[in-house]
Amino acid sequence: MQTTFKFLALLIFVTFSSCNNSKTIDYKYSESPKVLACDFPNGDLLQEAVYAFENDIINSYDMQYRNAAKSYSKLISTRLRGQLKLTDIASEHSLKIAKALKEDSSLWVTNNGVTSLNTSHPVVDCIANNIKDKGIKTTYNALLSTNSLKPNLILPLLSGSTRFIQADGSLKTYVALEFFYSQLLNTTVEELKNPNPQAQPEPAKPSVNGVDLNRTPKQEVPKKGATNDPHAGHNHD
Repeated sequence: MQTTFKFLALLIFVTFSSCNNSKTIDYKYSESPKVLACDFPNGDLLQEAVYAFENDIINSYDMQYRNAAKSYSKLISTRLRGQLKLTDIASEHSLKIAKALKEDSSLWVTNNGVTSLNTSHPVVDCIANNIKDKGIKTTYNALLSTNSLKPNLILPLLSGSTRFIQADGSLKTYVALEFFYSQLLNTTVEELKNPNPQAQPEPAKPSVNGVDLNRTPKQEVPKKGATNDPHAGHNHD
């Protein structure tokens, strides 16, 4: 009876803490398109986590043009080289989200001091069932079914698929949780290089038919002595 009471007390404490952490977050992406095909009790937090993560990597890797695919490619290639330093990328907003996600202990596993996404969590199952690209989905599920969904095995696949990641809410969620938030759970705001990035400029306008829309068209200056003849070019015979 006493053991049951302690368990219930712990459950209430964790739930209360999680709710408190979630309430301190300024939700900026609640009106953005849904990223996961499944509904979860902390669905709003997961949604915020994915968009905040994507915004952080875009700010870090392609501030001028805001190209998501390029930013994912840079993130994954940097991780493959072992040079990824998340404290250079993460904002204070994302760190607050990480602290709220940490309260869901079932979302994470820690082995030999390294924390990663718990592949037995329902979120991972939702991701596995809803990846859009058939090739990636087949490989992802094969690794998952053999308990081999490890960074060193999945990263090479993702490295050549960044154009799919930025268009797939399931893949974005996986990358955000596994390669970003799992490594921020014990980080402090003092460790962040740029906790409150300034508002970013609007992306540059694209060129159309070879014309750079970012440049003001050059105005022709009339030659000295030249006049504008309203009749020029017309035959008045």
